[in-house]
Amino acid sequence: MRRYRAALLGYYGFGNLGDKLLLQSCIEILKRNGISQEKIVVLSNNPSETSESFHVDSVNRWKVREVIHTFSKSDSLVLGGGGLFQDSTSVKSCVWYWGIVKLARILGCKVYALGQSFGPLNSKLSFVLTRSALNSCMRIHVRDEPSYNIALTSKCRNVTLGSDIVMTLKPDSYSHDDNGYMLVNLRPSPKLNDFVRIIKPHLTHANIKGAALSDEDIEPLKMIMNPEDIVRVKSFDDAKDLWRGASSALGMRLHFGVLSRIFRVPLSMMPYDVKVSEFAKQSGVPCIVDSYAEPVMPCEIPEDVYAVDEVFSEIKSL
Repeated sequence: MRRYRAALLGYYGFGNLGDKLLLQSCIEILKRNGISQEKIVVLSNNPSETSESFHVDSVNRWKVREVIHTFSKSDSLVLGGGGLFQDSTSVKSCVWYWGIVKLARILGCKVYALGQSFGPLNSKLSFVLTRSALNSCMRIHVRDEPSYNIALTSKCRNVTLGSDIVMTLKPDSYSHDDNGYMLVNLRPSPKLNDFVRIIKPHLTHANIKGAALSDEDIEPLKMIMNPEDIVRVKSFDDAKDLWRGASSALGMRLHFGVLSRIFRVPLSMMPYDVKVSEFAKQSGVPCIVDSYAEPVMPCEIPEDVYAVDEVFSEIKSL
C-alpha cells in the first residue's frame, strides 16, 4: 500500500486559476525539499482533472471515506495556500476546514499551514474554530501581516510571516510590452460597481484586454469590454502568453496582482478584500479606492520568498 508524505488541501478543483497556481507552487516546494510526486496526494473538488493536470494522486474532498482512507496512510496534511479560514459569506468554511484538520490529527497526520491568510472572521465561532485548527499545526506560514497577528493572538507556535507562495513560481523570462494592451481583471464583489464607475472613464480610449481567472470573472468584464477581448486564463502557461503583451495591469483578484508582479508589469489593484490591499502594500503598487490611480512597476520578488522551503523541509523527515 502506497504511503504519502503529504496530503494537500486547499480550494482545489473549482476552476479558479489562483488556487491552481497555489497547488502548483505547493507541489514544487515539496519536490524541491525531496518529496517526490508519488508521495503527494491532493484533496480536490475535481480529482480526475487535478490528477491529469499535476500528475499526482487525488481524492474527492467531499467523500468522507476517501478522505479517511487517505489520511490513514499520510504522514502530514498541508493546508496549501489561500484564505481557507474566513466567514465572508458563511461560517461553513471555517467549520469544514476545522473538521478536516481535526480528522487528520485523529488519524495521525501532522498538520502544516503554508501560504495562508485568515479572515475576515466576523463571528466568535469562526475565530474559535480558526484558533483551534491553527493550534493543531506544527508550523504556520502566512502571507500577510493581519493573518500573522491573528496567529499570534491565537497563541500559535512556529509562525512565519512571508509572501504568497505563488511568487515562488519562476517564469522562463519576462518582459512587458510598453506599446501593448492594458490588462484588466474584475470579479464579482459588492464593490464591483464602484470600481467599474471609477475605472471606466480611463478605459475609453485604451487598448484593453480582459483576464478572467475564473468563469465568474467573465460577466463583470463584459461591463467594460466586448466578449471577444476577454481571455479565460487556465494555467501558468496561459498567463505567460497573456502578460507578455501587456503594458500595464489593473485588477481585483489577488493572483492577478501576483502574476503581474512575477511578470514585471506596472500594476494598480482594486482592493475588494484586505488580502488584496495587503498585497498591494507589500508590492509598492497603488490601490484604487475612491479615485483612479495609474499603474506603477511593482517591487521585484524578494529572495526571502524562498525561505518557505526551509519552513516545510522537515516534512521530508516524517
